Amino acid sequence: MLPLEGIRILDLSRLLPGPYLTQLLADLGAEVIKIETPRLGDYARIAPPEMGMGGMFEAVNRGKKSVALNYRNARGREIFLKLASGADVILEGFKPGSVKKWGIDYEAVQAVKPDIIYCSLSGYGQEGPFRARAGHDLNYLAIGGALALNARSGEAPLPYGLPVADLSGGMLAAITILGALVGRGKSGAGMYLDLALLDGVISWMTPLAGGAYFYGLGVEAASHPLLGGLPCFNIYETADGRYLTLAAIEPTFWADFCTRAGHPEWIARRYDRTLGEELVTLFRQRPRAEWLALFADSEACVEPINSFEEMLAHPQVQARGYVREENGQPVGMNSPFIFARRESSPAPRLGEHTVSALAEIGLSDAEINELAGCGVIGL
Repeated sequence: MLPLEGIRILDLSRLLPGPYLTQLLADLGAEVIKIETPRLGDYARIAPPEMGMGGMFEAVNRGKKSVALNYRNARGREIFLKLASGADVILEGFKPGSVKKWGIDYEAVQAVKPDIIYCSLSGYGQEGPFRARAGHDLNYLAIGGALALNARSGEAPLPYGLPVADLSGGMLAAITILGALVGRGKSGAGMYLDLALLDGVISWMTPLAGGAYFYGLGVEAASHPLLGGLPCFNIYETADGRYLTLAAIEPTFWADFCTRAGHPEWIARRYDRTLGEELVTLFRQRPRAEWLALFADSEACVEPINSFEEMLAHPQVQARGYVREENGQPVGMNSPFIFARRESSPAPRLGEHTVSALAEIGLSDAEINELAGCGVIGL
């Protein structure tokens, strides 16, 4: 039995943050029912491949169910509340105030399910001057101070290769929902949860606050020790134009690196920032493969910067079973929860489970067909 078996979640969210959140909970055994608008559904279903978003819907909606329902319609709202009366968790990711306008907010759901856990996941949260402001991942990273860290001295910051705010905010919300479920198990009380994608970014800035506020260090990418400010913790180009990471912070790791690199005289210079140029020159003397062979059985903390394809083929990634394959070809990523992995159904078609879900709350075939004819539901 998986930890969340028996927990039912109604997921009103779209695109990435909310679906990623509920994918994590589905991987732990929760029943996740996507509540989608009948005609279009989750926008990720039509995400353009040329933008690098093709397949995103399938990636974060494995094993879920889909009910196509116009919850903004009066009859659709009534059906939604009937479905909510049998749920444990509601997730919505709309602009603050929207669900109240449609009559499916926390108070409305709580009236039919007093112990409901209702999570609102938005860009900036339900309070504050930015509560209604539009935004996306890049904006949250910029305001949260994280984007400024992704830059070399005197250069413009670069967008991250991953939607860090979307993923960190979704994961933080998942943890919060799990905490609320544990709390409800003890007290019997539900809870309203206000989570923002900005929250995830700010939370991830926590480790930098120590140096900034207690040791007088500025949090800048060019000078912070763990952002490339130390030669022993940096990225270096090799002779063939590839890149390696060196992260030998501990004295024993640094000594191993210096000895194998043929420079034992550097052992005493672990935190010497002037050593950087010498390391740049050193790494450019050999191709990446030779450096990796030299440090293969060492504690020097030297590893390659892999492309996505190289990551999929990495022996450690393979050994942990992260890659989901069909007919020997990678088709996606497996659940990160190794202990809870199991075969799951593919992402649902829009409205695939509408009939079964509505029949469960007592609607007859005639009522379901009539609702479909009116556009209140999609089959």
